[in-house]
Amino acid sequence: MVIITEQTDIPAPYEKLEAWLRNFEEEFVRWSPYHIECDVYDGNYNVGSRVRFREIVMNLDYNVSGIITECEQDDNHFRIVFQSDKKTAFITFEGRRTEEGCHFSHTESFGMTTPVIGPVMNFLIFKVFYRKMCNWKLIRDDMILDNIYLTEILTEGKYPQRIPLDELLAGIGKR
Repeated sequence: MVIITEQTDIPAPYEKLEAWLRNFEEEFVRWSPYHIECDVYDGNYNVGSRVRFREIVMNLDYNVSGIITECEQDDNHFRIVFQSDKKTAFITFEGRRTEEGCHFSHTESFGMTTPVIGPVMNFLIFKVFYRKMCNWKLIRDDMILDNIYLTEILTEGKYPQRIPLDELLAGIGKR
């Protein structure tokens, strides 16, 4: 299993991070110029809720759907875990209140966790079938950029400039 975590301390009130999360379906698309769709089918982030998101990163189309498998929230912390329908990707968003504002952590985990067969399947998935999609540096760089954008959104109310959809879609598969 491959696990990538990026985190950032944001000098903004935790309540702004909570509000961003509550409106995630809209905020996901506004968060990055590479994010193009987000659907929260059940209207909430409870365990079992269905979610789909899509982003184009360096001409690769990541269109992923799945369910929320964990959801913890209180006045000082949240943790939401998404599992893809194929059960080979987990995305975790975690936020907490700090003395200086808030802390946001974004973790993406890839691969099968099944003993014995998991490592064999992970090799086939990462090295054979989806080699181009498993560019860990690209994924990490995108996560770092997401954290920069989130900090600007919460501290300055500044959203990144959108890239026209036809431009994003025009490059798919040309890498």
